[in-house]
Amino acid sequence: MKEKRIKTYNEKSHTVGRIFLGIAIILILLVPTIISLVLKESPEWLVILKSMLALIIFIASGFIEVISYAPLLGVSGSYLAFFTGNLVNLKIPCAMNAKENANAEHGTEEGEIVSTVSIASSTITTTLVMALGVILLTPLTPVLTSSTLAPAFETTFCALFGALAYTYFVKDIKLVPLPLFLAVLLQVLFNVGKEVLIPVTAIITILFAFWLFKRDNKKNKEVKEK
Repeated sequence: MKEKRIKTYNEKSHTVGRIFLGIAIILILLVPTIISLVLKESPEWLVILKSMLALIIFIASGFIEVISYAPLLGVSGSYLAFFTGNLVNLKIPCAMNAKENANAEHGTEEGEIVSTVSIASSTITTTLVMALGVILLTPLTPVLTSSTLAPAFETTFCALFGALAYTYFVKDIKLVPLPLFLAVLLQVLFNVGKEVLIPVTAIITILFAFWLFKRDNKKNKEVKEK
């Protein structure tokens, strides 16, 4: 009798992740389908066809994001993070900080578990905060829209992403100048959206990092030979 092979942690994560993502996709598609059936309205297919180019660019951008972020999030963390969203401004920083505090390395089972727990915790926290925000939105509207707080809200985006970027920049400053310069150049000259900006900068950054890695290895070999 052939002995049944025990699945590894990552294989189990892939199985469960694919099942739940499949269910999620079905539920998401059911919403417009049910609305269309109830209201007896069909979508304008010509408009959908015209928007296919933008959709293809979005799919390409999403593919690059998976390649870029999956090594940081781990297998199970990737399924959970891409399903719940807010990767750059929430899930990735949480996973990175959790693994750093736990001294867990990338690619290990310990790193996978720490990353998944941190992403799940941030998702629960975000849901609770959003629910609280919805409940308090009406009574707090006069305060939030006051002229006193207006300058603070105008700089929230820059402050948030500036702080997040700094934590990654200081870890390997050599990788920063080229992608940063390229992103600013593309934005200023062509005003491209993130669908183009993220894939282009991600690919060039990966190639640049690989070149730096090969160069440093070559230098280390030359030093050892001397």
